[in-house]
Amino acid sequence: MRRRLLLTVMGVSISLWLVSLAIVIGVAWFATSEAFDEALEEGARLVLQLGPRSASGQGADPQALHGSQGEALKLRLVYQLVDAEGRVLLRGDDAPQTAFVPPHTIRKKGYTTVRADGELWRVHLRHGEGGLSAQVAQPLEERLELLEDMAENLAWPALVLLAVLTVLSWVLIRRLLRPLEDTATRIAVKSPQDLTAVDAQGLPRELQPVVDALNALLGRLGLALDSERRFTADAAHELRTPLAALRMRVQLIERERQVPDVHLQQLRADVDRCTALVESLLALTRLEPQAQPPVHEAVDLDALLDTLEAALPPEAQLQRALTVPTVRAAPALLASALRNLIDNAVHYGPPGVRLQVTSQALPGGGVRLAVRDDGPGVPPAERARLGERFFRVLGTGRPGNGLGLSIVARIAALHGATLRFEDGLDGRGLGVVLDFPPH
Repeated sequence: MRRRLLLTVMGVSISLWLVSLAIVIGVAWFATSEAFDEALEEGARLVLQLGPRSASGQGADPQALHGSQGEALKLRLVYQLVDAEGRVLLRGDDAPQTAFVPPHTIRKKGYTTVRADGELWRVHLRHGEGGLSAQVAQPLEERLELLEDMAENLAWPALVLLAVLTVLSWVLIRRLLRPLEDTATRIAVKSPQDLTAVDAQGLPRELQPVVDALNALLGRLGLALDSERRFTADAAHELRTPLAALRMRVQLIERERQVPDVHLQQLRADVDRCTALVESLLALTRLEPQAQPPVHEAVDLDALLDTLEAALPPEAQLQRALTVPTVRAAPALLASALRNLIDNAVHYGPPGVRLQVTSQALPGGGVRLAVRDDGPGVPPAERARLGERFFRVLGTGRPGNGLGLSIVARIAALHGATLRFEDGLDGRGLGVVLDFPPH
């Protein structure tokens, strides 16, 4: 916007400058032409006074006209004394041998522009006694050169003024747009966790309606998000107890019948899946309204992985390559993130899936923590959507709720870590990389 405003201001200024320059040159052309024409008229009068006597060998030479007003204006004037028949009786050194203008074409004194000897001349013709006429001329090129010099002398100061105007306009535009930039910065830091009103103190009156409308929108959005969080939390809490009771009843029915029933086993698996969904929703609900950032402390990765490995099926293979033994993070949140990543790899991978957890120092500080497997993986085209709520890759043939990586993404955001997805072990499977910032 600053650039557009500056270009607009400078475009209008340059246009006005060009128009003003044209007006000044036009006025100067009119004024100088009038002065030059007066010099031509004075020269013609002198030629009529001195010319006849000079032609008969008496009196002064009409070259004296150069000492008159023409000399004061630094003009090159030439003259001709012409009889009634159009013959040139007397002429200056630079004057053509033929008359500039046939005398009968102009009955009285007057001005005209003619071409003679390949040049344009401004000619003044004045009639005298005995059919004589004086024609005094000036090359038109001299007038144009004078105007060119005038335009050049005006152009350089004007260009300097335009440069100064450009700098001043840039400074003033930046200063005037600073409130708009400050408001944009305040809006940019807003997030689902901070939907407070934008401070409108000190803003120009033109921005007040925009900020007021935005604050009203943020207020409505905050109420909607709070309602959604309360609904999710309340629904998850309300569902936990019936689901737990339902699972217990299924187990009691299995014990009473003393014979495994495929339908009952499927029902129990469905109940477990619903319970996992409720637990995931509760975990996301707890992570969403974080008013305070999590407390970071040094987390021993070996000890944490020992705890997580104990819950893995016997056939799963968990390898470790921990060049950095500790990570500064919230212990419970880091455990939840690693548990979700490991559980995903085991759940969607084949029996005996191989997992590897690595940690290494980043060049600029911080720690890179990665979990890789050699399972079926995720196509590169779909990796950009991993971390979205309820997104699941089609064709896996495994049940799930699509919230595990959403929880990991939220935990990464709370730690200021970046989350990305890449190929897993040996070019297969999926690799999940968390880059924690330095502390």
